[in-house]
Amino acid sequence: MGIVPFPNFVGVEINGGVVQSETVTDARGTRAVLTNIGSFLYYVDVIEDDGTRISMWDGTDHAEAVRQANLLALDFGGKVRDRAGGTL
Repeated sequence: MGIVPFPNFVGVEINGGVVQSETVTDARGTRAVLTNIGSFLYYVDVIEDDGTRISMWDGTDHAEAVRQANLLALDFGGKVRDRAGGTL
Protein backbone atom coordinates (compact mmCIF):
# COMPACT_ATOMS: atom_id res chain seq x y z
CA MET A 1 0.00 0.00 0.00
CA GLY A 2 1.41 3.39 -1.00
CA ILE A 3 1.54 6.54 1.06
CA VAL A 4 -0.51 9.41 -0.27
CA PRO A 5 1.44 12.65 0.23
CA PHE A 6 -0.36 15.47 1.99
CA PRO A 7 -0.34 18.52 -0.32
CA ASN A 8 1.72 21.48 0.84
CA PHE A 9 -0.09 24.70 1.64
CA VAL A 10 0.83 27.44 -0.84
CA GLY A 11 -0.24 30.97 0.02
CA VAL A 12 0.01 33.37 2.95
CA GLU A 13 0.05 32.36 6.61
CA ILE A 14 -0.48 34.39 9.80
CA ASN A 15 1.21 33.18 12.98
CA GLY A 16 1.73 34.79 16.36
CA GLY A 17 3.99 34.38 19.34
CA VAL A 18 6.17 35.96 21.98
CA VAL A 19 9.57 37.12 20.72
CA GLN A 20 12.34 35.26 22.56
CA SER A 21 15.27 36.38 20.41
CA GLU A 22 15.74 38.57 17.37
CA THR A 23 18.56 39.34 14.96
CA VAL A 24 18.96 41.57 11.95
CA THR A 25 21.31 40.96 9.03
CA ASP A 26 22.41 43.75 6.72
CA ALA A 27 25.55 45.10 5.07
CA ARG A 28 27.17 45.44 8.53
CA GLY A 29 26.60 41.76 9.40
CA THR A 30 24.25 40.00 11.83
CA ARG A 31 23.57 41.40 15.29
CA ALA A 32 21.08 40.97 18.13
CA VAL A 33 18.07 43.27 18.43
CA LEU A 34 16.55 43.64 21.88
CA THR A 35 13.59 45.96 21.28
CA ASN A 36 10.87 43.31 20.74
CA ILE A 37 11.95 40.66 23.26
CA GLY A 38 8.96 39.69 25.41
CA SER A 39 6.44 41.28 23.04
CA PHE A 40 3.64 39.34 21.34
CA LEU A 41 3.84 39.80 17.57
CA TYR A 42 1.90 38.54 14.58
CA TYR A 43 3.92 37.30 11.61
CA VAL A 44 2.79 37.14 7.99
CA ASP A 45 4.72 34.67 5.81
CA VAL A 46 4.44 33.72 2.16
CA ILE A 47 4.76 29.96 1.65
CA GLU A 48 6.04 28.88 -1.77
CA ASP A 49 5.13 25.60 -3.48
CA ASP A 50 8.44 24.03 -2.41
CA GLY A 51 7.72 24.89 1.26
CA THR A 52 10.05 27.89 1.40
CA ARG A 53 8.84 30.61 3.81
CA ILE A 54 9.42 34.30 3.25
CA SER A 55 8.71 36.62 6.17
CA MET A 56 6.84 39.63 4.81
CA TRP A 57 5.40 41.52 7.80
CA ASP A 58 5.31 41.52 11.61
CA GLY A 59 3.49 43.70 14.10
CA THR A 60 1.25 43.86 17.16
CA ASP A 61 -2.15 44.30 15.47
CA HIS A 62 -4.06 41.20 14.30
CA ALA A 63 -6.39 43.23 12.07
CA GLU A 64 -3.37 44.71 10.28
CA ALA A 65 -1.85 41.23 9.92
CA VAL A 66 -5.06 40.09 8.22
CA ARG A 67 -5.04 43.14 5.94
CA GLN A 68 -1.42 42.56 4.95
CA ALA A 69 -2.04 38.84 4.38
CA ASN A 70 -4.99 39.52 2.10
CA LEU A 71 -2.97 42.03 0.08
CA LEU A 72 -0.11 39.54 -0.29
CA ALA A 73 -2.49 36.73 -1.24
CA LEU A 74 -3.33 38.61 -4.44
CA ASP A 75 0.22 37.88 -5.66
CA PHE A 76 1.06 34.67 -3.77
CA GLY A 77 -1.42 31.86 -4.26
CA GLY A 78 -4.71 33.50 -3.33
CA LYS A 79 -5.10 31.65 -0.02
CA VAL A 80 -4.70 32.94 3.54
CA ARG A 81 -4.36 30.65 6.56
CA ASP A 82 -4.64 32.32 9.98
CA ARG A 83 -2.91 30.12 12.57
CA ALA A 84 -2.99 32.86 15.22
CA GLY A 85 -6.53 32.05 16.26
CA GLY A 86 -8.50 34.35 14.01
CA THR A 87 -10.99 33.26 11.40
CA LEU A 88 -11.06 34.47 7.81
